Amino acid sequence: MPRLCLIASLVLMAASPVSAQQARPLNDLPAPSDQWSAMKISPPGLISGDRAEYPVEGRFQLIDALCLVSLVVSAHGEPQAVRIVHCTDSAFEDGSSDAVKQYRFKPATTAEGNPVPVSLSTVLQYHAVKYSLSLRMLINLPAIPDKHLAIDRRMSKADVGREMSKPIRYGFIPLEGGISAPDRDGIYSLTRSVTGPRVIKFADEGYGPMAFAHEGNSTCDIVLTISTKGKADDPHITRCERPELEKPVVESLLKSQYKPGMVRAKEVPMRATIHLNYGDVRAAPPSR
Repeated sequence: MPRLCLIASLVLMAASPVSAQQARPLNDLPAPSDQWSAMKISPPGLISGDRAEYPVEGRFQLIDALCLVSLVVSAHGEPQAVRIVHCTDSAFEDGSSDAVKQYRFKPATTAEGNPVPVSLSTVLQYHAVKYSLSLRMLINLPAIPDKHLAIDRRMSKADVGREMSKPIRYGFIPLEGGISAPDRDGIYSLTRSVTGPRVIKFADEGYGPMAFAHEGNSTCDIVLTISTKGKADDPHITRCERPELEKPVVESLLKSQYKPGMVRAKEVPMRATIHLNYGDVRAAPPSR
């Protein structure tokens, strides 16, 4: 049975910058976290808030999770406009949102000491830890552990990285058409008439953490050549939702491991487009 460790940590994530033309009085528009220094705003402080409820379905499966929640802290220290940006497991979304809604803060203040509304993000960590139970302990413990069994232990950096990689979805997209013929270098194109390459092990080199911290699905399409040794080469980006995704997604794909494509049951080098997104299962084509 698991002993559950749940940590809710307040992490201030960069919000969208506000241009000089868009700037409004502080009392009108919540100040994003990346503008606090320039506006001489002291950040809010968490005064109270219970731990988020660990979902029942995760208690016996030892599921870890991270949830990024955006909110506005009002001039009265109350959370407003609470919204889930990303959860590495959807089972944790409702509990994370409910927990943040009951937080209370010391309001952010200007240099003159006046309270002002601000926007920020918080990351909730859910960490399940295995431990052994004796028969005597089983008799004394409830059948289903509850949140009061939690202890203060944060995820390791490696655990956090693995969690942020979980929602990554990917798949190769075949070209329309039938027969695939090799080019002058002996490289085939992926069409529906051949068996395409597939990812055996995805090496996340920063795509997951960057996608986790931003809105949307962080979609990218990259053309690659997969050799008969299962190595990726000659990447060409055809589309990425944001420019800053390009470097980590290319580095991730080049370090990943692949099963080569096949033509008539023979492994061949193959050039194909791979589609990546963060969290949207429906948008990711299955690897053939």
